[in-house]
Amino acid sequence: MFIVVSNASAQRTCGMDSVHTHMMGLPGYAKWHQDRANDVAEALAASNRDACDAPLIIPVAVHFQNTGIPLDCAIDMAISQIESLNEDFAGTNADISEWFDLQPSIWPGIENKESCISFCLATLNHPEGYGLVDGDYAVTVDEVDNDQNDNDSDWTGYLNFWVRPLGGGTLGYSPYPGSGNGDGVTCSPEYFGSVNCGGNALSAQYDMGRTITHEVGHYLFLEHPWGAGGCASTDDVADTPVTDAAQYGCPSGQTIVNCTAPILWPSYMDYCDDACLFMFSEGQVDRMETYVETSLQNMLNQAVTSCQETLCIGFSGNVAVSSESCAGNDGAVVVEVEGGTGPFSVIMVPGPSSPNGNFTGLSEGNYTVTILDDNLCEYVEDIALNRDVPNLDLLATQNEYCSDQSGLLEVVANEPTDFEFSLDGGVTWDADGIFVNLGAGEYTVLAANAFGCEGEVLASVLNESNLTIDLVERNDVSCTWFDNGSVVARANGAVEPLNFVLNGLETSSTGSFDQLAAGQYDVAVEDAVGCTASATFELDYNYANMGEDCPCSVYVPNAITPDGDLVNEVLKLQASCPVSDFHIEVFDRWGRLVFESFDTEFQWHGGYEGDDTYNGYYVQNTVYHYRLTYKWGTDQGISINTETQLGWVSVLR
Repeated sequence: MFIVVSNASAQRTCGMDSVHTHMMGLPGYAKWHQDRANDVAEALAASNRDACDAPLIIPVAVHFQNTGIPLDCAIDMAISQIESLNEDFAGTNADISEWFDLQPSIWPGIENKESCISFCLATLNHPEGYGLVDGDYAVTVDEVDNDQNDNDSDWTGYLNFWVRPLGGGTLGYSPYPGSGNGDGVTCSPEYFGSVNCGGNALSAQYDMGRTITHEVGHYLFLEHPWGAGGCASTDDVADTPVTDAAQYGCPSGQTIVNCTAPILWPSYMDYCDDACLFMFSEGQVDRMETYVETSLQNMLNQAVTSCQETLCIGFSGNVAVSSESCAGNDGAVVVEVEGGTGPFSVIMVPGPSSPNGNFTGLSEGNYTVTILDDNLCEYVEDIALNRDVPNLDLLATQNEYCSDQSGLLEVVANEPTDFEFSLDGGVTWDADGIFVNLGAGEYTVLAANAFGCEGEVLASVLNESNLTIDLVERNDVSCTWFDNGSVVARANGAVEPLNFVLNGLETSSTGSFDQLAAGQYDVAVEDAVGCTASATFELDYNYANMGEDCPCSVYVPNAITPDGDLVNEVLKLQASCPVSDFHIEVFDRWGRLVFESFDTEFQWHGGYEGDDTYNGYYVQNTVYHYRLTYKWGTDQGISINTETQLGWVSVLR
């Protein structure tokens, strides 16, 4: 029993224990209860309940008494409650996601489970005397005698929901467990279902239908998680942690321990608000399913005749689809019925009905196939009937030659119908699929027929050429005061006359280019039919190969006039190439050394009067002789040519 205490923070407590204690005092009930417990324990020990062999469908009847709620609202409330109950048992409730968010960190050793128990609001073979006919929901309003203590033998085989004002803050209660012999669970209307209507307003804390989920758990032999109370108690479910008390409100995300392990407060069998109850554990589901199979066979039998869902178990269809070919309007659908009760009607929309499920002459499109059996069971499947892609071949490809627009493509359709072809994206179409005068590039050939069968072929046209270019001679720059680099290019496989172009500017018919500076170059050639080829090369400095056209010499003036007029004041040298190991010596006529330097940048003034320490001795006006040695030209960075030069210079002041 769920009870709400009216205070600032309303809480619910359950009187199931007192109800159960009362029933245990009834003649024969204690033995009946123990027999049920033994049956469940033996069945659980003997089998592995990973999955049910078949759905366990329980028929439900809902009885509203003294609520003032009209029948149409009562039906809406009943339907909403059945929907919520089935979602909770199947684990498809929207808030099950919170369990998956919290479980890894708080309850890593506990798994929820989707139950194969489902509940149907009965619509067939109703008990007589209640004004119900086949097709009506088993919902009554003020039809059941309240004096029967929430039990009516007319409704044996049903799980009855007794909806009536309970008072005292009580949400609901249930026998522990139920028998299926006209009993059921009882709930006050403000906690039943998830619909506000008929003047009935649901409680804000308990408006998700989980009062019924909790009470049905008791009906199917689930105890509260704390059992009889205390950390030594048990609820006879191995995977629910031990707890000594109920949890209230909405402890979302909290880890609460009051015995040894975190309390499983999201279990539907605890006392939290509806928004914080969202799962059954695997052990709880196994116990409920086992109880239904061992002790509620009368309900399973009743479902066969009372629930449309039961009549339709195993009823389905197998739909085979054959595509429409390029010949058009020859698609087919073949429907095979599995299970159900004949005769059958097979309808396809758009399209006709068919007694045998064969549909032919169909075109591409989306269809809905519906199968109805004699019990009005319905199987619906949406299908897509596609059109085949045409069998296209790229029959021929011809590349262009040297950009002469001589490329060709030929595409054929290996189909029984006529096709047209397009190379410009469908702007224009051609019947033979041959496209000529094509330049190099990537092409998409479209193909289509009158029935809308379409396909495409991808093809490439290349620009072929036998023309190549070689550099048969290349000379680096070997002079420092003018550019004397050169290159000779040769074209292979060309049609004369030829035109060579150097760096896009200088042209030559022979491929020879001279007087080039050091640097990067690109040489291209085009022949008489427009074929082109190109090559790149680099020229560097190479003084090791300096030839007669570029000798290396050092120029020495033969007179200086160091008289202060800043004209021809000093002796300095000019070299036509880089030199190394430089040495100059100047001698007077007696052979005495008057000046010496190892620096090519030297400057000799002939000295200053009275100071023979600056730039050699101070010398008189006369003729002096010099000896000059140096090296020039390099091979892998080493100077290789040695020169000695003798001469004279006059000093005139």
